[in-house]
Amino acid sequence: MRCFAVLMIPIVAAVSGCVGPIETRIQTQAGPALPTKKIYSFTARPEQNSPAYQTARKIVAGVLESKNFVATEDAPIRVHIALANRPASIAMTTGENDKLNVIAEKKKRKLLQSCDDREHRLTITMVNILDGSAYYSGTAAEYHCKGSLEQSLPHLVDAALSDLGKIDKPMNIKTRTRSGIE
Repeated sequence: MRCFAVLMIPIVAAVSGCVGPIETRIQTQAGPALPTKKIYSFTARPEQNSPAYQTARKIVAGVLESKNFVATEDAPIRVHIALANRPASIAMTTGENDKLNVIAEKKKRKLLQSCDDREHRLTITMVNILDGSAYYSGTAAEYHCKGSLEQSLPHLVDAALSDLGKIDKPMNIKTRTRSGIE
């Protein structure tokens, strides 16, 4: 009996461990071609003012710079960032009654899961400041039990900006899988 108990320890640890496949759910949409001069600015007042938001903003700036974008005060492209870290047991919806649109379904807890999931969600929108039209919109979201929002941010930014530069691309929905802290 003692041997059986000893053999069960690795099995239980493997099943309840916090490292596993992480699915990044991605939704992107590209509008008209970006201006030839890729000059952008973030909103003058950050939409959110937290350390995680400031980190997201730095990572987004780095990715945009790697794609030949230049940041200035008065730019024709305005970049908006929205960041959420919410309990995954709560669904996100818009509208009412028969016109209800589910943005994110509530997630059920996995068998033998040791903690409640949270959803880390990032949305990046690039807008033409002259007429308000959207050049690009990208959203990336992941469920995590133990992982922090800060650990997710590089992956979320990369995923949310994955279709940047594509022109008039209709809504694209895809999923990436990676390993890491659930």
